[in-house]
Amino acid sequence: MSDTLVIEWNRDRLIAAIGSAGSKSVGVRAAVTVSREEGRLLPREIGEALSKALNSTDSTATEAIVVFPRELVTFNRVQLPNIADSEIPSMVTLQAATRLTVPVESVCLDFVPLPVAPNEETREVLLVTVPKKYVSDVREALAVCRLELAGVRVSSFGIAASAVHCGLLQNSASTGSVEAIVALGTDSIEMIFMTGTSVAFSHSGASWTSPEGIEQAVRSEISRARMSAAEDMGSYNVSRLTLIGSLEITAAVPDTISKRLNDAKVVRVDPSSLMHGRSPSESLVLPDGLAPSDMLAVVGVIANYQITSVDSVDLINPRKAAEKKDYSKLIKILIAASIGTILIGGWAWSKSEVSSRTRKIAALKSQTSDLNQKYKMAEQELKLDVSLTEWKDRDFSWLDEMQKIQGLIGGTDRVLIKKFQFSLRTGNFLVLIEAEGVAKSRRDVEDLRYVLADAGYEVTPKEIKTSLRDPNYPTELRLEMSIPATKSKEKPKA
Repeated sequence: MSDTLVIEWNRDRLIAAIGSAGSKSVGVRAAVTVSREEGRLLPREIGEALSKALNSTDSTATEAIVVFPRELVTFNRVQLPNIADSEIPSMVTLQAATRLTVPVESVCLDFVPLPVAPNEETREVLLVTVPKKYVSDVREALAVCRLELAGVRVSSFGIAASAVHCGLLQNSASTGSVEAIVALGTDSIEMIFMTGTSVAFSHSGASWTSPEGIEQAVRSEISRARMSAAEDMGSYNVSRLTLIGSLEITAAVPDTISKRLNDAKVVRVDPSSLMHGRSPSESLVLPDGLAPSDMLAVVGVIANYQITSVDSVDLINPRKAAEKKDYSKLIKILIAASIGTILIGGWAWSKSEVSSRTRKIAALKSQTSDLNQKYKMAEQELKLDVSLTEWKDRDFSWLDEMQKIQGLIGGTDRVLIKKFQFSLRTGNFLVLIEAEGVAKSRRDVEDLRYVLADAGYEVTPKEIKTSLRDPNYPTELRLEMSIPATKSKEKPKA
């Protein structure tokens, strides 16, 4: 199989690799890096440096696939009616115009459909966008190298493809669970939630600054990803957490890191086992400062381009609606034939027949309107009856719940609750509790969320804002806690 040139276009450097996909790994014939001098180089200057680096590899490539890192793109989870795949592209474009905070004309976009559960009335897609300015700069730089831009991919899908291609994931789609992948690069931490072979969620964050900070950095990014995923995906269950990084790095992350992910099984993978040099028996030699974990997105895109294993986006070759057939000629012929028939045969309907049918139609419309009105009234009465029955049957002690929350918060002066508001909920929840107050730090708010969640409350994530009203408590606290209906069956502890 012929080699493919893939370039990861990061803010500080470019990683270019030439390779091909094997059965369970990716062979990399050559790899080079190009510094962007922290973004100070112009596209033309980047192109000149890249051309020089590629010449050292004896590359004969005429086109390249570019990979943007997760932090340069925007992900949006969009819900649609359960329509056919051929109809999705047009509807996604319309949804993008309402969801994006910038004009849709200023971005390149593509999407991947997410798995659809049986008998669902809706379906979801993962919409990915990037400013057109980034793509324009890439084209300008590649033109200096006399390379054509063949595609624009995203690191999250590349990392996922490297894991799927090398057989690291189980078939979580059949169990309805989620598998989490954490790629531990030298300059970033990227976390991906997979449903089967589909990317369901992606998050990236800063890496560690010293070996002593590895565990804390990974723990913080997993916590942030978990909260963000809950907003996008709703409830989910993580069956396995795969850490991909060098052995000394993954060893610094304990198994307790998965406590916030259903105590999922932790698996550690050395990325060097996923790639090799010119032949399977030859080790991969990388430039100074580049680790195998930094190559995950690049080798994944190489593998997925040659042997598709993960549904991915291509921001310059997006999915398009199927072209509709042109029936205009046939319509014109039918219209002409119909007119001829009418002229030859005369009018088949008289004025009296038309008037009679018009009256019948009006009567049917009136009957239909009456039936619809009666149906709506009956439906509202049924909903009201169900709500009143649920309200009456519930037995809930507000005082006991207030005392329990006070006990969970404890006597700390880190958090100050100014207002509680209780209201009843229908469905699978008893009560909605809204709390407002202030805290000394963002971490205090996050810790309180975790304490309440561990106590059995369903805590809805809220944006944590800074307040200037009190310098001693500069962080606003807003919480929404729902008490599941099952709590009503629990007996209070002595």
